[in-house]
Amino acid sequence: MAVASAPFPELIVVMGMTLRRSEGSLWRHGCFFRYWLANAVDLVGSGVTQVALPLVAVVELHVSVWQAALLSFAQKCPPLLVSLPAGALADRHRKRPVMVGAALAGGAAFLVIPLADAMGRLSLGLLYGVALVGSVAEVFGSTARISLLPSLLPRSRLMEANSKLGGINSLADSAGSQLGAVVVTALGAAHAVCLDVISYLVCAVLLGRIRTHEPDVARPGRKTTFRGEIAEGLRYVWSHPTIRPLVLAATAYVAVMAFLTTLWPVYLLRRLHYSSAALGTTLSVGALGGFCGALVVRPLVARYGPVRVMLVALALAPFTVAPLLLATPGRFWQVAVGVGMFVQVGCAVAQGSTQRTVRQAACDPALQGRMLATSRWVVYGSQPVAALLAGAVGSWYGLWDGLALGAVTLAVPFLVLRLSSLRDSLPDSPPGSPSSVPSDVPRAAAAVLEESPRSHTCPHDESDVS
Repeated sequence: MAVASAPFPELIVVMGMTLRRSEGSLWRHGCFFRYWLANAVDLVGSGVTQVALPLVAVVELHVSVWQAALLSFAQKCPPLLVSLPAGALADRHRKRPVMVGAALAGGAAFLVIPLADAMGRLSLGLLYGVALVGSVAEVFGSTARISLLPSLLPRSRLMEANSKLGGINSLADSAGSQLGAVVVTALGAAHAVCLDVISYLVCAVLLGRIRTHEPDVARPGRKTTFRGEIAEGLRYVWSHPTIRPLVLAATAYVAVMAFLTTLWPVYLLRRLHYSSAALGTTLSVGALGGFCGALVVRPLVARYGPVRVMLVALALAPFTVAPLLLATPGRFWQVAVGVGMFVQVGCAVAQGSTQRTVRQAACDPALQGRMLATSRWVVYGSQPVAALLAGAVGSWYGLWDGLALGAVTLAVPFLVLRLSSLRDSLPDSPPGSPSSVPSDVPRAAAAVLEESPRSHTCPHDESDVS
């Protein structure tokens, strides 16, 4: 494979090939449809909890800004603690049992909240524990799930698949937020979490019905340890000319967003006097922005190239917080904040789908799980620190000052990517154009990517989904 002269031939071919219509619809791929639907169901339930959990803490338990930050810390800490073991586990074992087991564990954790409320035992400490356990289960499940996708489909379909997943995830998140607002109003915040429990069970059933072939990972002759495999994943990501700058830019972006999302729910509920319905509507509008971002990302990448798409999306991010900083109580500013969140989430989904496809296509298949886990460990490991920092800034300087600081700092991810070596690894011109493809790349890359269709065929009838 001619990688030396072209640091990233795979994406050149992938971006060009994913736009071909002759490969057949992914909706007729039964296993992908179940995978896609499981993601949607999972996101609907999580959207309900995204509305309900802050309301349980802020409205029912009357937590302080610092206590709300600690709850956010409990949700965001597990990626730092268990991402690396989760990646090694995903590369060592079959991914489907890990996905199903994680879904069942997450459902069991969140079931504790409505049960404790019914018994009058609901407390902040219990919320911390549920958030921690649920997030640990999510890390193991999502690591196995995302690293399964390159085994489920040929690399030439990854951009299309990630776009479809991004679109339905945004719609499902929107539906979950709206549903959460309705159910919270009707049943109360604690009992609304029951919908998330049901979604975990449905997700487990759907994932359990995926019967794709998972290729055996070739092991070196020498015996490797769990720690050694984790270290191999760390070295691989850090030394990769394409994956490393993407991970660094994503780390900066996720850290700043974790800082902002720790503060803005409290700001909306207490300073702008949002109701539960208004909070759910704002979240759902943002999720619809993500759906629109997923719709436009493929043609944008095809026309302008992956680097330009990611840079523009990151450049717009700081401006999307402006309506929140200018807002006062009232319907007009609720609409303005919703528009800002619409653009923010749309840009996040567009650049996120692009960078995920880049990393999946560039990565050695034997290291998919560890690459993903290492990326998550670095990227999402910044979240708990950012959440604690947000709590400190919000408590000492005020919520508005904290949000303003976060808005300014959102320029950092753009600068990290813009000043990185990524332009040397990815073409600036649109994928597939003659100027973007070195003369010695297409045949070598195509040889790698033209996999046998049987390796990505669902054992069930591929026409079982119309």
